[in-house]
Amino acid sequence: MKRIREFFGSRILRAEEEPVRIRTGSNFHSADRVAIIYRDMDETFFKDLRDYAKYLKENFKIKSVYLLAFVDEPEKKIPAWQQHKLELEYFTRNDLNWHLRPVTNADIFVKEDFDILIDFSGGNVVPLNFILKESASRMKVGMRGTRAERYCDLMIDMGNQFGVAKYVEQLNSYLSNPKIR
Repeated sequence: MKRIREFFGSRILRAEEEPVRIRTGSNFHSADRVAIIYRDMDETFFKDLRDYAKYLKENFKIKSVYLLAFVDEPEKKIPAWQQHKLELEYFTRNDLNWHLRPVTNADIFVKEDFDILIDFSGGNVVPLNFILKESASRMKVGMRGTRAERYCDLMIDMGNQFGVAKYVEQLNSYLSNPKIR
């Protein structure tokens, strides 16, 4: 049943037009607001992303870094580390319609005008692809070779490299250069 829902969700996602948005190039030195979307995997992954958000704020003077997680569990089984906090939000299976579009807890996030939106999901999570496509963010960053790359303005080619640390290294390499716009 899950594969059928993903199939129809992907088809609907591709068929819909991308909303009109203002596209501008940005880097960590010029950005005021950065958003990170990701699929919740475990507490270690969550802490790595939270630490990365802190790193961005401290080293690049970014005013706010928002994290939005998709927790692929029912609402009653939310992990202890995932709580609604300032700049930390999540949505669950219960917040999706039949074809995996987020219908609650993500609608405000989509309307926010972030300078940079970074996809840490790997690009193949249908609910997060809806968020990525529908976001009003000025610049969207994701991985090359994924289903989400068509919605991104900057694609990072990871090649044979795997892991969050390598992705963060590539992000910092490209987005910390003040000459890149």
